[in-house]
Amino acid sequence: MVFPILLLIACSQSLTEEEYQDSSITGQAIATEILRACKYPNDKFCEERCCQTEESCGDGGFAYMECDLKTGEWIDKTYSDSECASECETAKPTEGTKNKAAKENKTVQSCPEGWKCLNKFERIYRNADCSFGETEKCSTGCVNDTCAQLCSPNTFSCRKDVLRKCDENANDWIYFTTCDYGCENGQCLNSSLQTNQTQNTTQPQNVCGSTCFSITNFHYDPEGNECQAAFLNGEYVTFRNNCDYACDLTEWIISDDKDHTYVFPSFTIGVQEEFSLYSGSGTDSASELYWNSPFYPCKAIWNNNGDTLYLKNQNRELIFSQNYT
Repeated sequence: MVFPILLLIACSQSLTEEEYQDSSITGQAIATEILRACKYPNDKFCEERCCQTEESCGDGGFAYMECDLKTGEWIDKTYSDSECASECETAKPTEGTKNKAAKENKTVQSCPEGWKCLNKFERIYRNADCSFGETEKCSTGCVNDTCAQLCSPNTFSCRKDVLRKCDENANDWIYFTTCDYGCENGQCLNSSLQTNQTQNTTQPQNVCGSTCFSITNFHYDPEGNECQAAFLNGEYVTFRNNCDYACDLTEWIISDDKDHTYVFPSFTIGVQEEFSLYSGSGTDSASELYWNSPFYPCKAIWNNNGDTLYLKNQNRELIFSQNYT
């Protein structure tokens, strides 16, 4: 490290009066050298070869450090005496400890605590000490430090013949039902002959919506290395149909945050029944399905440190989701 130069000048040799007079006659130069002081963390200087520090030595007394007065740098040793003759048993203070006092003297910053937009689709929480904490994704964009709302929670909207419902977080439309006679103004029409009359669709029958599905076992972190095929079937997720009618899942899809995608074959889950989807290979049955993960180099689907499962219908509309951390 380099410290400011202290303007101390000392003769490198002592001259007698006669030698000084002789030198002035002969023009002989008097050798001099510039001495440099070493700087403490509190901006004071050590002007001696051996100086006391605020650190402690092995016996609990003050430690001393040797200053190289030619370079103005501390020598990489600590001593227990003011002559810098006996070294301490403890290690020399690190650069961090030298600057500790200086850091403690700094004014602690304070910031307004709360969420801040990090970019167009993410925001981050800023703490009162100006450090940053967790981040949050804003699927519909971050505006004025707030995740923008796509819709009003639990309201309905038509998309062609499909009636959609705004989820509770107001950031996505989820499939609600398909209207046989068309959809207008957030409601299904009664019949093709009564296009101007609508009906209340808050409780449709035999619709496999979000309430039909739950996950009874999410085994995302099995024993062994699930990146390898031999351990891959230790990774699986088990679904249950909570409705009192069967749900046809043919061509529905399951995906995650990394867009790993599984497309259901011809498959129906019965009333109050369960099935498991394994990440590895096997033979499909009424209660077991296999992803046959093709991904490389790691075949695992679900992240051990957090992920989200999305279940979408054949129209790619979100029906159900569940995340974990």
